[in-house]
Amino acid sequence: MGRRRSNRWVPPQPFSLRESARGADVRELVQPMLVYAWFQLPDRLIRRDDAVARSMTRDAVWVEAGRGETKLTAWVWRSSVRHQQ
Repeated sequence: MGRRRSNRWVPPQPFSLRESARGADVRELVQPMLVYAWFQLPDRLIRRDDAVARSMTRDAVWVEAGRGETKLTAWVWRSSVRHQQ
């Protein structure tokens, strides 16, 4: 569930993959890619969002969606990310 902070609703942070799952060989993307990413939130909601991919490993992608206090950031499985076209 989200929480209130400074009289604003702040969404829960999504689950993020641990380094042992995603791999240690992280590659920064030269140009951030616009993608659709699926996030799993603690209240068991799975949500698709417009996002930006910034880094990747062989199996996972670091994605950011939203901005400010409502920004979602997480390492997600590569199969849960699709290019925007």
